[in-house]
Amino acid sequence: MLLKSILKDHGHMKLVALLLASLLLTSTASAQLKVNCQGSGPPVYLIGGGPAFTTWNLEPIQRRLSSNYQVCRWDMRGVGDNAFQMIDGRVPVLAQWLQDMADVLPQRPVILWGHSWGALQALLFAHQHPERVWALILNNPVDPELESLEHIETKRFVHPSVELKLRLEDIDTDEEKRHRFRSKIASYFLDAEKGWEYSEQFDHSDSNNTLNVRIWQEYRQMALGSSDLERLSPKLSGLIYCKQDVLMPESFAWYSAMIPHEKHYIIDNCAHFPWVESPDEFYPLLWQALGNATKLVGEVGCCTQTDDE
Repeated sequence: MLLKSILKDHGHMKLVALLLASLLLTSTASAQLKVNCQGSGPPVYLIGGGPAFTTWNLEPIQRRLSSNYQVCRWDMRGVGDNAFQMIDGRVPVLAQWLQDMADVLPQRPVILWGHSWGALQALLFAHQHPERVWALILNNPVDPELESLEHIETKRFVHPSVELKLRLEDIDTDEEKRHRFRSKIASYFLDAEKGWEYSEQFDHSDSNNTLNVRIWQEYRQMALGSSDLERLSPKLSGLIYCKQDVLMPESFAWYSAMIPHEKHYIIDNCAHFPWVESPDEFYPLLWQALGNATKLVGEVGCCTQTDDE
């Protein structure tokens, strides 16, 4: 009643009601995680990259798939929309993220789509809870042994036109920090101007560098191996790569050694964000991978909706 009164006083009931309808507050042991869902149908959960980077940039994928699926995403604890959620200092943050996944995801099996780091997180969850995962789709995945991260700083694209956007008077100011942040995002694009334009949408509140470093360190303590991937292989319905991604060719070499050739899709003239750089090539491949996932129904025991879910 109090919320209704406040909304009425501000005269925005309809707008806020629409926003609340798409924002699910999912209860966890210590907090309310904000989870955004669109559409209806079999559940697809999008796990973003970084680690510790926002997921709102995945909304175009979410919107595109929502005609056939219920597509959900959320910022991990300590990041973006969930930046102020409590982190227990006694427990590895990665373990808390995986527990959040266990709390957020429905009990019935889901499709997990993971991008870059998010592919590893999806694999980790599937390794711990195989009965909760119907299928896995990996997009520009980091390999479990992190071979693709070797010398990654030297593999990103240096765009002189982007560097020239920093003015002399901006040195040692917040503008310089902003420029460094944007130029790092742009360095994951083949097209300098497209990357610079894309980076305009983000600011430092969209990432958490401290958690980024910590998560990589914690992953190394619980890293997946080739035998783990072999066990998960039947759940993999598609791996989508950008040919010019900074994680290539090591990522493709690692996964293709264990996963059947027909499950791999490579997009040319694309670096790291195919839904931005090459949407006309990306979405048909994503739909194809989702189609492959439906063939796994008999194999893993999924995936019809019930009235109580």
